[in-house]
Amino acid sequence: MTILPILALVPAAFACDQIPAGQIVWVRLTSPVSSYTAKPGDTVTGVLTEAIQCESNTEFPIGTHVTGVVHSVRKVGWGIRHETAALDLQFNELHPDSGQPVKFVSSLTEVENAREQVSSKGMIQGVRSSDTPQGRINSRLIHLPTWNPYSDLGLIVYKATFPIFPEPEIYLPEGTDLRLKLDKPMPAVTPVAQPAMDTEAYAADDFEWQEFSRTIPNRTTTTTMASADLINLVFVGSREQIVDAFRDAGWVNSDTFNRHAFMHDFYAFLNNSGYPQMPMRPFLLNGEPAEMNWQKSLNSYGRRDHLRMWEWTDSASTKTVWLSASTHDNTAALSLRHHQFVHHISPDIDDERSKVIRDLTAAGCVQSVHMIQRSGVPTFTESYNGDPIKTDGSLAVVELKNCQSTTPELAEVSAPAPYKPGNKTFRYFRRQILTFRSDIWRANIIYGMYDLGRMSVEALKHHNSQEAYEHEQERQAAAAGAKTASGAPFDSPSSSALLGSQ
Repeated sequence: MTILPILALVPAAFACDQIPAGQIVWVRLTSPVSSYTAKPGDTVTGVLTEAIQCESNTEFPIGTHVTGVVHSVRKVGWGIRHETAALDLQFNELHPDSGQPVKFVSSLTEVENAREQVSSKGMIQGVRSSDTPQGRINSRLIHLPTWNPYSDLGLIVYKATFPIFPEPEIYLPEGTDLRLKLDKPMPAVTPVAQPAMDTEAYAADDFEWQEFSRTIPNRTTTTTMASADLINLVFVGSREQIVDAFRDAGWVNSDTFNRHAFMHDFYAFLNNSGYPQMPMRPFLLNGEPAEMNWQKSLNSYGRRDHLRMWEWTDSASTKTVWLSASTHDNTAALSLRHHQFVHHISPDIDDERSKVIRDLTAAGCVQSVHMIQRSGVPTFTESYNGDPIKTDGSLAVVELKNCQSTTPELAEVSAPAPYKPGNKTFRYFRRQILTFRSDIWRANIIYGMYDLGRMSVEALKHHNSQEAYEHEQERQAAAAGAKTASGAPFDSPSSSALLGSQ
């Protein structure tokens, strides 16, 4: 243990010169920005929610202030000239607590849990107000044989029944998380001093959690006992610490299934908007339902972070332990197989595991994290509704503490306020203009043929991905049989190998 003070000096002596291009930078907005009010040259502010490291050294810790500018903006206005909004944000400066600001060049790659998409050039693309389920059905009903589609009684009734249109302007509230990518290497600064770690105690904890991982189930099930999500997180802390940690990190509970929740859910689906307390399908662990559900979203019906938690009783430990399965929803659709709306998840559940840890760490609620590699966990499998799942099989053990955020901007993330630029009269006339414009461009046989071709291509891609999954399952089964026949233990293929085989 006497060598630890010497090792603490090594990063300063052998610090790397620059942070390489391609590194991911996570930024949380500390002030809102919108396409309706922003102007080119306006300043945009945020803070880091994940430390930027150079090799193993922390160069810019969590909470470091980040600034950028609005490079360009396109607002919808009345909808006569533009049908969709666009916003180009360029973050270019880090402000450490001590020292001069550090310049960098980056591009935006994702607005987390937003309905807006980011183009390959880093431009945030707003949604089209008519690009909703009822809008798409409307454009297809016009193709029905009739003398005048606008006098068709069925079409008029349909439009009157669903007068719901999402806000086409872009609004990113305070607390929105953005993912950036460094386009050029960034100069490194003096590494931030890290507290010395008791390596012997840490190794002992790793061994303890390795033994613990062998005693817990690897997977949850649905109420019909079909295999569901993988257990990929363990939280150590009291119920109060769990609740405080997730609330401080901006996560909320889910509503129970009832009529009010159904109507709220249906409206969010039609409006392509967020429902922060959206109900979650019940999953079981050893036949028991989850004791807590947590989720986080922004303004999208289809995209959200969510997890379920079960308190786990371990006779060999006095600690309060919670098992959790976390996944990220990326789309939602009506399922003929399940006779209801279902969410599809992102394949890489390790990204979602990192997201949970990043949020709780930024809120100042994490004492330590242990990554435990498990045996017997498939690195490639599927969810209960057929979505592919990829993972490295590791179990993250997160030991919590009483939340002590040193950065006010990260202490709490409030729910975004409703955003409706303009008064009701303005929005009504804009909606009529955008609807008429959409009908002119899309309610014709040429666009109908294009739309049918697009849906066919998407269906073919889904079919090919399902075939790739089945092929990978057969390959794993064949490899397992070969290993068993030779007497050697079977090791699941690495996630990198699986990525290369798709």
